[in-house]
Amino acid sequence: MSDWRTPPEYLFILPKLRILLMGSYRDGFKDRLESMRDHLIQKKMMNCRLATDFDKPRRMPDEPIESYNLRKSEYWVTHADVFFFVFFDGTDNSSVAIELKTTLSQIPESAWRTILAYQENVPSLVAGLGRRYSPEISMIPFSNDVDLKRQAVGNIVRLLGRFYFTVYNRPIGEWEYSSVI
Repeated sequence: MSDWRTPPEYLFILPKLRILLMGSYRDGFKDRLESMRDHLIQKKMMNCRLATDFDKPRRMPDEPIESYNLRKSEYWVTHADVFFFVFFDGTDNSSVAIELKTTLSQIPESAWRTILAYQENVPSLVAGLGRRYSPEISMIPFSNDVDLKRQAVGNIVRLLGRFYFTVYNRPIGEWEYSSVI
């Protein structure tokens, strides 16, 4: 019986993989997303970003911050390799649900590179989208942030083989400045 392992050449592309992490920014949950982003960066996923990490596109005068953050997410999703959606229990996840629905419906063949993480009480729209795109979409039920971070790393590494030939020649660096904007 042989065990499976991620080939070392696949791990080489981790710093080049563009991961967009999306979740609620309300009620201190943005801090949890930033902690997850920082954890993934420590695991050599240097290009894991929240929409708020980017300078572009610019905020319009009098644009509400919530609208601006959603617009930024919708913009950067077109430049991401992996779409990582986190639905935390105990907060309003409606903007995340909109981002998930927009991504799955507007980006052809995005389901296989979508990771959907959720705690208890996942909204019915999210559960329905997960079932619609199953088994392509990666579903991560988690009980706490440590569990989420552990499963996140494994699910992202699992996708590396499908990204290898797309990403291996890409230069390492900030994707905001290497993307055509």
